[in-house]
Amino acid sequence: MTIKKDIKEFADIINMPRPEPKNHPRMPKEKRAAQFAPFAALTGYEEVVKKTAKQHEDSVVVWEKGEDELEFRCDDSD
Repeated sequence: MTIKKDIKEFADIINMPRPEPKNHPRMPKEKRAAQFAPFAALTGYEEVVKKTAKQHEDSVVVWEKGEDELEFRCDDSD
């Protein structure tokens, strides 16, 4: 089917207003957006990652290797 044929086929309904339900009001935009808000799939995971990073924070040594290069090494002697 071509686009022109599709438009002709649905010409009687293409510009009609969206039907509104009679039994219940529309959901407010704020609540509608909340349905798609990010969520933590793994509860507590973020805290564990931060805690682990903090524990190893002091063991990372950074120094200049060349003109614009940095080298990172971990001191795992603990």
